[in-house]
Amino acid sequence: MAKFRLRMLPFSLVALVGLMASVGTAYSPLADASTASPSPSADVELICHTDNPAECYPKVFQPTHEFQVVHDDQDLPQGLHVRLDVFTGKKEAKINVPDESDPALEGLPVDSSVVIVDRDQPEPDGPSHDQARLPPNAPAYDPAGKIKKPKSADAGEGSAFYRSLTILKKGLDVDGALEMLEDISHDIYYGLKIAEDYDTVHELSCLASSSSSAAGEDNGTAENQATRARLAALTLSSTVQNNPKALAEIERHWPKLSAARCPSSPVPLGEATFTLFPPSPSRSPNHHPADAAALTKARVSLLSGLLKSPALRRAFLASDGPSHLVRLLASSPSTSTSTSTSAADDDEAWAPAQRAAAFLLIDNFLDPDMGATLGEWPTRAQLADGDCAARDGKGGSEEEAVEECLDWHVQRIATKYKGVSDHWSHDLRSKLGKYRTAAAAGAAAQDESRKKLDL
Repeated sequence: MAKFRLRMLPFSLVALVGLMASVGTAYSPLADASTASPSPSADVELICHTDNPAECYPKVFQPTHEFQVVHDDQDLPQGLHVRLDVFTGKKEAKINVPDESDPALEGLPVDSSVVIVDRDQPEPDGPSHDQARLPPNAPAYDPAGKIKKPKSADAGEGSAFYRSLTILKKGLDVDGALEMLEDISHDIYYGLKIAEDYDTVHELSCLASSSSSAAGEDNGTAENQATRARLAALTLSSTVQNNPKALAEIERHWPKLSAARCPSSPVPLGEATFTLFPPSPSRSPNHHPADAAALTKARVSLLSGLLKSPALRRAFLASDGPSHLVRLLASSPSTSTSTSTSAADDDEAWAPAQRAAAFLLIDNFLDPDMGATLGEWPTRAQLADGDCAARDGKGGSEEEAVEECLDWHVQRIATKYKGVSDHWSHDLRSKLGKYRTAAAAGAAAQDESRKKLDL
């Protein structure tokens, strides 16, 4: 009903209300209203939401020395003592008395003008406050929310998307399909649609993990493979980034996906997905380090998204995945067989991939402020600096584990770039040092506790 205001009630009506209140319980609604709060004076502007005058109340709140309910459309004078029930939203006010203490707030910490008071605990057999508010048959809480079809998904866009999926799975115009899917996978709706289809995920994973420099291929073919692999990895990366429902779909596919094999590789996808480097460049005289570095960076980006899943992170650790990242950090892969680039150009080409790998390790394993779960990695004991220096001086194969020299490699790189304040090695060294210190303190505490138990 529309709200209207009465500036003054007629005298006869006021007399009638008084007479009805004095008769007795026959007019109990009016009697209750008159005793609940003091009646406003005749010249007070009122707000009425119904035709019943007893339900009107002053436009300007009339305070007393007792708390009274404040209506949402009432104006509050300044200087009142106001309190709010954060559970119900009910607001009450009264005349403010300086230095007045509220017995209900005794013993509670007060460092601002707002005090949060927890309600009494519900009865053991009764529903909680939140449960009482839920309607019957309410759906389960979904932190990701419902992903709605975007308004831009008109017939043309949707048709192009599903046509690209079909083309990709049939291996027709793969390049055109990959470009379209990489562009649209940033949308969480289409990202989820990609992740829901196992065949699409399998095909993209095979392309992303394929070789970019197979022996005997000409330069054009190698470049095409590198571009396809990079676009496929970026598509999957965009699919799972900030899209927990899509990541959950990849996790659901993982048991089948990890055991699957691709036509171009005998290695199961569960292993190939965590292998960052393309084959050794010495096998391809036409190898370009920029192509391999860009592909590796795309694979690191994909890996960063996949590791947000605890199940995929466990699979990554079980497959010795961190060793691939440490090898990437230790030094860029040698391209000495390629005469088209210098060592400096090679280092510059690999710098973005190394930076991405460093922050992947920090965010997922070393920095709890970024959501890392401490204690999962690193776990291997470190070799002495002299042993690591000797091992590095002898070279070493790509397959040789370097995780036992992680600290030495990071320190060496940080020293090399000590004049570059924002180089990734400084942040990695700092986080790694804090991790080692905390791990040592935890181990010492466990030893002390064990000794006390033995005594």
